[in-house]
Amino acid sequence: MEIMSEEVYNSTLIAPLPKRDPLYIVIPMTILYSFIFVTGVVGNVSTCIVIARNRHMHTATNYYLFSLAVSDLLLLISGLPQEMYYIWSRYPYVFGEAFCLLRGLAAETSANATVLTITAFTVERYVAICHPFLAHTMSKLSRAIKFILAIWIIALAFAIPQALQFGVSDEYPHGATCFVKRVLIKHSFELSTLLFFVVPMTLITVLYALIGLRLRKSALLTRNSGSFGRTESGRKGGGAHRQSSQRVLKMLVAVVVAFFICWAPFHAQRLVAIYFSSSEENWPTSELVMDVYSVVTYISGILYYLSTTINPILYHIMSLKFREAFKGTVAKCCWSKSRTRSYLMLSRGRTELDSGRSVTDSASAQAANHQLERKPSDFCRTCPYDISNSSLRDVDGVALQDELTTYMMELAKRQRS
Repeated sequence: MEIMSEEVYNSTLIAPLPKRDPLYIVIPMTILYSFIFVTGVVGNVSTCIVIARNRHMHTATNYYLFSLAVSDLLLLISGLPQEMYYIWSRYPYVFGEAFCLLRGLAAETSANATVLTITAFTVERYVAICHPFLAHTMSKLSRAIKFILAIWIIALAFAIPQALQFGVSDEYPHGATCFVKRVLIKHSFELSTLLFFVVPMTLITVLYALIGLRLRKSALLTRNSGSFGRTESGRKGGGAHRQSSQRVLKMLVAVVVAFFICWAPFHAQRLVAIYFSSSEENWPTSELVMDVYSVVTYISGILYYLSTTINPILYHIMSLKFREAFKGTVAKCCWSKSRTRSYLMLSRGRTELDSGRSVTDSASAQAANHQLERKPSDFCRTCPYDISNSSLRDVDGVALQDELTTYMMELAKRQRS
């Protein structure tokens, strides 16, 4: 984030740029960045492990979410540690030209991939809810994999020209800095803002609005339908459906608001930095303006990286299906460790038996072997070893390839009749 603002600070010529900000700014920023880094890495790594190790999680929707977790991890690992170093020492830049370019390439690629993946996932949700018949033909794993590969290729293709503009310069008196050293494509950052924020933000808002209208309409039809209200179970079913729809609507609003809050300041700060450095006439002449710009830069940096922590919460942790799969994964790990310990103890006991114990004691060893072959639920009854697909229901009610699709089909038949 501050790579671009470095150029602006150097260009103002108001006063020599301090090597770091005061400690009352730097220390809280370090603590906050550390918290974001730890929670982001844990959340996204957990997402990848749960999806990879549970076969029933291998769906088109979860493949998009796996790609989102990978791009968030790349964004965190490639950018945040160096960002923390930068707030303590703005100059001189000690990592070299190649690392400066690689950091720009990784940051731009991961940011582009994150936005494109969220957009593709939104389209997937829209098709599943608003066009359930079409979802059965479009929501295939092979198609999702092709789309994900295309997303990363497009993200990398647009990131390369921007990354090549970064470089290390020694022209400033206080030391080498890494910033946009050369202009290869005019208005490239403005184009990036248009393609990777304005267009996706508009598309996400429109599609989620259509999803919300569809769910609201289905809730009204359910309320007015004669199938509900005749019996107590029907009334309970209608109430549960309305509550589910309300949760979904709140989730949709949260996704749109989070996307805007996390990404809008980043693009705004970058465009302002480009405007300041485009010509001497645009250089700010007031220290107040630069102080405000510095605060905005820090805020945009926090929100930029905070998105990597929010994404697992919005798309995974609030999902009952994911939480159940997470419990199953932990149960498998716990059972595997328990089985390893039991096997070691059994091997030690067999060694003692082989030294001269009676044959009848070997029956105990066989019984212990039989004990090892028990299901994990016998060792840890609180953690289910296997999770049936029928028992998994999303809290947000959006990954609805089974239940909601069936419901929409029945609703369409009811409307035609």
